[in-house]
Amino acid sequence: MKITVRIANSDDKKYASIICKEIESSAKVRGTGISKRDPEYIKKKMGDGFSVIAFFNGDLAGFSYFEVFENKNFLSNSGLIVFPKYRLHGLAKMIKLEIFKL
Repeated sequence: MKITVRIANSDDKKYASIICKEIESSAKVRGTGISKRDPEYIKKKMGDGFSVIAFFNGDLAGFSYFEVFENKNFLSNSGLIVFPKYRLHGLAKMIKLEIFKL
C-alpha cells in the first residue's frame, strides 16, 4: 500500500472533473447542501498551489483546497474529499496536515 499526499500542480488539472463529480456525489449521499464545484475553479486552485491531492497505489484518492479572503486575513479549508473506496486509511487527516503546511 503506497499513499502519496502532495501539493497539487498544473499537471493534476486532468483530475479536476473527476474531483468535482466525486464532491457532488458525496454531498448527495450525505444529504448535504454542498455547492457544486466547477472543474475550472479546481484547476485554478491547482495552478495557484492552493490545493492538495492524494493517491493510493497511484490512483486518485482525495483532494482539498483552501480559500484566502478579506485581504489575506483569513483562510478556509474547503472541498475536502476522500473517495469512498479509500476511506478508513487516514487520508483525510493526511490531506489536512498537508494543507496546514501550505
